[in-house]
Amino acid sequence: MDRLRNTPRNLLHVIGGEVLLRLANFGVAVLIARVFGAGSLGLYAAILAVATLAERLSDNGLEIAGIAETSRHPANRSRTATALYINKTIFSLVAISALAALGWATGLSRSHWLIASILTLRTFLYSYCRLNNGLLKALGRAPLIARMQSMHCLVLCFAIGFVYLRGRSLALLLVCLLVAQFMEFLFSLHNVRILGVHFDAASSQLCWNLARRSTPIGLTYTLSTLMLRGDVLVLSLLATVSLLGTFSAADNGLVMVYVVAWLFSGVLLADLGRLSSSPDEFDAEFRKCVLAILVLCVPLAVAAMLFASPAIRLLYGMSFAAAGLPAAIMCVAVPFIFLNAAFLSRAVACSAASIYLTVYVAAAALSLALNFLLGWRFGIAGIAVSIVLREMAITLAFVRLRTLPAKFRQPVAPFTSSSDLAEVGNT
Repeated sequence: MDRLRNTPRNLLHVIGGEVLLRLANFGVAVLIARVFGAGSLGLYAAILAVATLAERLSDNGLEIAGIAETSRHPANRSRTATALYINKTIFSLVAISALAALGWATGLSRSHWLIASILTLRTFLYSYCRLNNGLLKALGRAPLIARMQSMHCLVLCFAIGFVYLRGRSLALLLVCLLVAQFMEFLFSLHNVRILGVHFDAASSQLCWNLARRSTPIGLTYTLSTLMLRGDVLVLSLLATVSLLGTFSAADNGLVMVYVVAWLFSGVLLADLGRLSSSPDEFDAEFRKCVLAILVLCVPLAVAAMLFASPAIRLLYGMSFAAAGLPAAIMCVAVPFIFLNAAFLSRAVACSAASIYLTVYVAAAALSLALNFLLGWRFGIAGIAVSIVLREMAITLAFVRLRTLPAKFRQPVAPFTSSSDLAEVGNT
């Protein structure tokens, strides 16, 4: 029986819910711009960016580590989840304290403090929702995620309509966003508990082991995010604002491809983790996954290349026609982006931290060098070529390292100390 047969269905549920939420949040940004003005939108975007960066750093790879650990050892789900929650709470409190110190140092006004506090709480609540959703993925309950996020989307749409029609304040809108996020958190926590995940005793050694093992994952995903955003940052140093806007028109589609690929990576990791104790079956199913990516993504990438320029002109207007060429070039990277997501999931499932972290450190350095070199020489088209070369290089590195060392191909115990193994035996 094909044990990865549910991966496409799970992926559709996860992507569907995430896309709905992204559309609803886009509507929030539009509402703020139209009703409260550009200044309020700028303040909203700036505070949200800082809070999100702090949250991603504090996550430290715990979400992905939770998927890997729980899918490999579902019997220990409660103890693993408790340790993950302890780590996340400690890291989150440190990050929130740092944000508070930053706000004090920059002299935020009372009204700005209110907005910053609401957005920060919402951002970190979202982080806990992602952790709960990771546990649901690991336990094969991805459809529940789509239902919760659909509910969240409906609440956001109601809030948007209410504030727009009744002319309410920005603070009330943000409170509605916070309430909607809190509702999703409660529902996700409820679903996790229904599946048998309860708070259990977790030793400090267990928490430390999980934090240590999640750090390479967190660094890898941080490097991946920096590479994605680094394309725009480097171009901002080399080109005018208008040229940067033209590139962004082409880059927006690729950002969505990365989002879908990262979601795919999480779903695939949950399924591969359940096969980690059977190397032959693990490799056979992974080969099927790679073949499916090639069969689906290569034709889609070719079609996207052909229609990239007309789509840019249709969506953004003739003034953005110059974005057509870089958009077409970026389409070449699509199959490699999904292959890299699959290879990263495979490496994480095998606990090959040294492999995937080394690959992404080298890729980040290569990306920075190519962005400066090709961007300076060829402008936005050069940055697009840099993106393709970067993704191809990552794929080549993973293919060259596809035969993992023997120690990575053995069943991976969830904990590394004998005391933690004894605790599991007594559970």
